[in-house]
Amino acid sequence: MSESDAGRLFVGGLPAAYEQLLVPLFFEPYADDLVARATARRPSAVLELAAGTGVVTRRLAAALPGGCTLVATDLNAEMLDVGRELAPARPEGSPPVDWRVADAQDLPFPDASFDLVLCQFGVMFFPDRVASFAEAARVMRPGGAYLLSAWGPVEPNTIADAVERAYRQVLPDAEPNVVSQVAHAYHDADRIRADLEAGGLVVEAVETVRLESVAPSPAAAAIAIPRGSPLRAQLEPYGPQVREEIEAAATALLAERFGDGPVRAPMTAFVATASRP
Repeated sequence: MSESDAGRLFVGGLPAAYEQLLVPLFFEPYADDLVARATARRPSAVLELAAGTGVVTRRLAAALPGGCTLVATDLNAEMLDVGRELAPARPEGSPPVDWRVADAQDLPFPDASFDLVLCQFGVMFFPDRVASFAEAARVMRPGGAYLLSAWGPVEPNTIADAVERAYRQVLPDAEPNVVSQVAHAYHDADRIRADLEAGGLVVEAVETVRLESVAPSPAAAAIAIPRGSPLRAQLEPYGPQVREEIEAAATALLAERFGDGPVRAPMTAFVATASRP
């Protein structure tokens, strides 16, 4: 499955399930990390790419200084609709969040419009990552910063690994799924560095960041990816029974490791910092 194929799976009722199931489990901890890095740079104009349902956007809106502009973009209008509904009012004196449907590989903004561009867990789905980095460099002011996060390999991301193993157990002859083939496929620090440089950016660091995903039970953890990620659409042709079998198998794998109570599962991601010369 290609990144462009995977991008088409963010459809139907997925945005709401994504926000309800995936955001608290996986994205909120890394959002806090990315927003801390962003605000430390004291930007005046921020562009977020692949904002999804706005977990990073909401935190940025609350944390950025008054007068700082914030534009949140995504290719999927339904994801942005959820984000727009959930977004709180910005602090008094700050402009509202500008929500825009936009392709990260062909941004509808003039050159040198922003001094900070960031993207949490979106670059894995871009068909041409170098083109997206070149576009980020184009719309950035000289000296501006680019921050991105990308998932590490499947294996050290415990919940994703359990779902991947359950998928192979239930559907041994099926095509590779979006979890392993796309979401967790951009996990080479040297490749990330090379792609950023090919896009015209100067890489400051590519760091490994390990955090925890917290769920009330193995079952709660096991349903998040099959129901709230693009895997949901990939499983639909098999019917709900197959999805439920995968969830049950993943639940058993997680219970074997964590017991029947709360789950505190390791997660691993890369966070890269680059700048426009």
